[in-house]
Amino acid sequence: MIREPVVNGRFYPASSRDLSATIEECEQHELGAEGKSISANGVLRALIQPHAGYVFSGPVATWGIKRLSTVRPLPGRILMLGPKHTPYGANASASAADGWKTPLGVVSIDPKLRDAILKTGAFQTDDEAHAQEHSLEVQLPFLQRLYGNERLGILPIALHYSSFKDCETWGEAIKKVLDDPALSDTVVLVSSDFSHDTPRNDAYRLDGEALNLIEKMDAKGFYDLVVSEDRSICGFIPITVAMLGLRGRSIKARRLTYATSMDVMPHPRGVGYASVVFEEESRPV
Repeated sequence: MIREPVVNGRFYPASSRDLSATIEECEQHELGAEGKSISANGVLRALIQPHAGYVFSGPVATWGIKRLSTVRPLPGRILMLGPKHTPYGANASASAADGWKTPLGVVSIDPKLRDAILKTGAFQTDDEAHAQEHSLEVQLPFLQRLYGNERLGILPIALHYSSFKDCETWGEAIKKVLDDPALSDTVVLVSSDFSHDTPRNDAYRLDGEALNLIEKMDAKGFYDLVVSEDRSICGFIPITVAMLGLRGRSIKARRLTYATSMDVMPHPRGVGYASVVFEEESRPV
């Protein structure tokens, strides 16, 4: 079964030609990554990418993709963690489809990655959670454009709002998978926007506080901040889980860029977007 796109024509163009042109425009935007220098400060293990309409968050998204493009060979597997914006499906839902389709073609689900995830017992296969969810679908065209004809296997997982204890369970399961030498070419892509319906100056301040905790790899502090102050970071559960899944490694989180929808199109209140990478320090030989 192929999971058909559900937000093409809304979050991004429905035709392959227009979609490719739009991604180019995102790269060339003044907030985009084209012409910017993005260093590799270690082995890329994970990244946070925004998931709004491309006209708003697309330029920020190009930063993480540019950092991913520096990995050679490109990672063969992308474990995708996104929030559930709907109440449907299981709380921790791995896609049961054989592939996901966009106007640029079909991306295959990686069977070895899915088998390993399911063997942990922490996740279920469930397509209901993914049926109307946009947060992971919008990541695919950027990946498809980067990979071209190179091999790419994905596993989308949708995570519902839950306790920190559940996040620890999911994080530990993901850690086991990432520690498997047979899956060493896996990179985690976390899909999240940051503050919502927030004035620009407040967005920079509030999201800066959250990003500071991410850069400190303080999963509990980040989770507690969002929950205690009811912050509107929609992907805070996947972000928390990813940080917990990277425990035990010498990881440094690095903010590549941050901007808001108000930087793209002036309006009183809007949404914050960040591109963050998690890199493992190379051990001396």
